[in-house]
Amino acid sequence: MLGMRSDLPLDRDAAARFLPWILGFMVYLAALAVGAAMVVDRVAERWQSGLTGNLTVEIPFDGDISVTDRGIQLDRIIDLLSATPGVAGTTLLDEREIARLLEPWLGASASELDIPLPSLIAVTLRPEAQLDRAQLQSDLAAIQPGATIDDHSAWIEDALSFLRGLKLLAALLTGLVLAATALTIVFVTRTGLSIHRSVIEIVHIIGAPDAYIAQQFQAQALRQGLAGGIAGTLLAAATLYGIDYLLHLSGPLETGLGTGMGGGGAPDISQSSGFSPGSLGLDVKFLAWQWAILGMLPFAATLIAMITARWTVLRSLARLV
Repeated sequence: MLGMRSDLPLDRDAAARFLPWILGFMVYLAALAVGAAMVVDRVAERWQSGLTGNLTVEIPFDGDISVTDRGIQLDRIIDLLSATPGVAGTTLLDEREIARLLEPWLGASASELDIPLPSLIAVTLRPEAQLDRAQLQSDLAAIQPGATIDDHSAWIEDALSFLRGLKLLAALLTGLVLAATALTIVFVTRTGLSIHRSVIEIVHIIGAPDAYIAQQFQAQALRQGLAGGIAGTLLAAATLYGIDYLLHLSGPLETGLGTGMGGGGAPDISQSSGFSPGSLGLDVKFLAWQWAILGMLPFAATLIAMITARWTVLRSLARLV
């Protein structure tokens, strides 16, 4: 069909000459939307897998006990946590690390606050661990009544709901782009039918069926769809690579919420795992199958263009009869 002889001078149409550019821009937007959805999906997976395997135990500051008694109390709590089935490791965060957690909200002066800070213990769970949270909370209360456990479940659900909303928005944007592509093809095809109406009537007189005329517009949509779609996809890939480069150039994006990116054992505070301000997990290094999906976009857009062009021609010619 790419090399099909055309009896209609469709390439001379002003609207048709802009069609590859329009299709390329549409595919570019669709590729960015799909790429954004993939990035969001990866971030959601990292957040969920990281935070679901971690807990934070908070022990409020008690000014009625001495520093020595406070240390003994923390040792008892750490021993309790270490002996709890399902716990892989514990880490007591010092004041510097706690201040670093507060820094995204309070600024650099977080380490200079003249208020007593609670003690935080980062707890890493073993995979598939079934922790009796109620019993653990009771045991902690026996040592320090104000001690609390935060399993991040509320934050995880809120964050995942937000990310699911972003994925839905990306899907809607992709759908709108494809719909706009179809409408553009309808407009260009009808314009071509109107411009070449006299030629089409002559071709009809000599015996050409409607399907043959539809093939002329279909072949044009194929050529222009591939040209614009491939160009748009390549430009989108370059844009995604550029975003990835800028993200790595500026360093990891920090958040005041622990992302729990660490693996087994105690959380590694220095590597932004556990409960430190960690990386958001944003990167555009897609897997092979994800690049394959992006590579299918120009062909999907071309298929939509061909089907829309054929349907528009056959429908318009049927009304002329």
